[in-house]
Amino acid sequence: MFEKFSKFSSMWEIESHFKCPVAGAILSVEKHRDILKKCGYNVSGLKSYEYHQIIMSKLNERNKVSEKVNNVIRSRAKKWMEIIDGMDDQQMRQIWKENFESGHVGPLMYAIVSYEDTTLDLLKDVYGEVHMKAHANMTGIFNVRKDLANNRAALDREKKKLKFKIGENKDLVKQRKEDAKRIVGLESENARLKKQVVDLEQRVAPKTQDANARIRELEDRVVALNAELTVGTMALEKREQEFQAQSIEFARIRKENKTIRMEMDTLMTLLGDVAPPPCQIEPLCRQEACSHYRLCARRIFMIGGITKMKAYYKDIVEKAGGKFEYHDGYIKGAGMDIEAMVKKSDLVICPVSCNSHNACIKVKKLCNQHKIPLKILSSSSLSAVTQAVFSLEETTTLN
Repeated sequence: MFEKFSKFSSMWEIESHFKCPVAGAILSVEKHRDILKKCGYNVSGLKSYEYHQIIMSKLNERNKVSEKVNNVIRSRAKKWMEIIDGMDDQQMRQIWKENFESGHVGPLMYAIVSYEDTTLDLLKDVYGEVHMKAHANMTGIFNVRKDLANNRAALDREKKKLKFKIGENKDLVKQRKEDAKRIVGLESENARLKKQVVDLEQRVAPKTQDANARIRELEDRVVALNAELTVGTMALEKREQEFQAQSIEFARIRKENKTIRMEMDTLMTLLGDVAPPPCQIEPLCRQEACSHYRLCARRIFMIGGITKMKAYYKDIVEKAGGKFEYHDGYIKGAGMDIEAMVKKSDLVICPVSCNSHNACIKVKKLCNQHKIPLKILSSSSLSAVTQAVFSLEETTTLN
């Protein structure tokens, strides 16, 4: 199928530091999984980065896995291989610049790095630009996650307001129905009394003192009922105005909630499109204890912090390939547990804002004893934890 592309190297033949970027840029997580299943691997229970690790471990030589990977990548890069075949360095640089800026990187990157006439300078530029783009994408992930968390909190607040407004509207509707029934009753009573006055006027002589007194009493009653009817009508009109105002507010809140949902959907889409960067030093890293990759299989132990944000802390570490352990910082009766967690960790993080002073002292002592790196943080925010996890500086100061 690829005989006419003899000037292009297969995946197991290209430079080792290009294999991970090429595979990561072209093969989706689902495609990683599909290739392994077709090669007889049991992928049940494996995480996405474990798919990638297995495939990368097979790209050093020609085998069943590397051949399938090579076939998929060359099929997707076929158009670019035909285009650059015979191009000089300046032409390849121009086509790389145009497509890199528009985000069409993966297949073109393979075509360039596997082409035997590609210059060393162009290979260095391609690797450097892709490497720095991966860093920018990682920054984008955390910014999007921060915005997503803020929008979720705003949506929760609006839901509570909406629930309260709905309850108020139900009360107003109920009161309005009761007032309407009362007005109907008052109007009926008024009509009955008027009829009674007419009947009495016809039956009693106009000049009879008792009759006149009764008539005046009934007339006063009618006046009082009319006044009560007027008050009731005004109250009903006021409640109708309140009901209309609540209806307008309800519509506004629904519109705001719809806008927030759309923003959250957009943020989720952005999260799905951004991939974590490849290993910076060892692209073919397969060792769990590798010290070169910033988080590859490293164990991050966090003691303290905001317990409700545990899932967000964990997400930061594990999305970057690390392993996350957590303890809430209550050390009473948990001394051995904390020591065991510290001993098996590659890095310990301790926010002083959500920890007792004794807990911080104990963790620092254990880290010194077992020679485990420790970072004392002044804040337990996501940004502070993110900076601590990905910063190379070590902070162990504690008064």
